[in-house]
Amino acid sequence: MEKKKLAETFSLVLQPSAIAVLLYLVVSFSFATGWRAWFFFLIGLLFVGIFPILLVVFLTKKGKVSDPDLPNREERFFPYLMICGLYLLALVIFLLTSAPLPLVAITCCYLGVTFVGAIVSLFWKISLHLAGVAGPVTAMAMIISPYWAFLYLLLLPLGWARIYLAKHDLYQVVAGSVMSIVITFIIVSSII
Repeated sequence: MEKKKLAETFSLVLQPSAIAVLLYLVVSFSFATGWRAWFFFLIGLLFVGIFPILLVVFLTKKGKVSDPDLPNREERFFPYLMICGLYLLALVIFLLTSAPLPLVAITCCYLGVTFVGAIVSLFWKISLHLAGVAGPVTAMAMIISPYWAFLYLLLLPLGWARIYLAKHDLYQVVAGSVMSIVITFIIVSSII
């Protein structure tokens, strides 16, 4: 497989929404059972996994952003704020339905990381692709088991892919990862 195709594959497969699906699946079924586990997973799947993608695709079709990958730093702030709104709705649903604290914590992490990413994007282009892997891996290692930390290895091919595709430079890749790990650690430690 040629390098560009491999980089595009890593970038697509390891996008933040895909990782969110895994995170909400594992956490929902680790801390709830039966229909409640399915309900919590569905809320995470929709509000953190699917709706953000649909929102960005919609904004692209309406000409509000040039590309669903949000490559232009100047176009990132408002879509990220709208995505924060989706995360906030999920958080409200979790709180109203007395969801287990780990679900509340990971949703707060998504909200916090994306909000900080939106603010940073006003001045600099940080990698939220890397943030979208580093944060969830941190959460799973803290909430489920330290063994999930092996998934930090995914940061290597994803970081390479984002740099190879000229979406980010090394500093943006590292900053996205570190920012997400730190924010996630602080939030999860504070809630759980």
